[in-house]
Amino acid sequence: MTTGPGDLPPVPLARLFAMAGRYLVERLHQRLADRGWPDIPPATGYVLLAARTGPTTGGEIAQLMRTSKQAASKLLESMERRGFVERGAAGADARTKAVVLTDQGRALLAAVEDIYVELESDWAGLMGHDTLELIRTSLTRALIDAYGGTLPAIGPS
Repeated sequence: MTTGPGDLPPVPLARLFAMAGRYLVERLHQRLADRGWPDIPPATGYVLLAARTGPTTGGEIAQLMRTSKQAASKLLESMERRGFVERGAAGADARTKAVVLTDQGRALLAAVEDIYVELESDWAGLMGHDTLELIRTSLTRALIDAYGGTLPAIGPS
């Protein structure tokens, strides 16, 4: 027996978004592992996104992750050991380190983006491409409005 839209219980959007986010991240990590990227902690993704358009700093990563500078430094050390980022002096203050993506970090980020395209394609097959794009456009508009004209950086909840 199938259910139509009128047969579904009303679920708050916040709950649906949380479930959808969890589902997509779980599938992302499964597919990353299948493609040779095992054991990628979710925090890695936030750093990759933060550094994709240019250098960032450990302090900015700590703010994004809502953690201490020491915890952010440990995360960055781990990512540096795995070859995803490099850190070097940022300007005149030698205490501040610029965090930049390596080729391997960019390759991981590209794999993530490819997998998200695949996952969205799967959903477009279920709900229709036009519906998926309407959801994306509407949600983007709502978030831009809510955040004063721009989408915020993404970090852990």
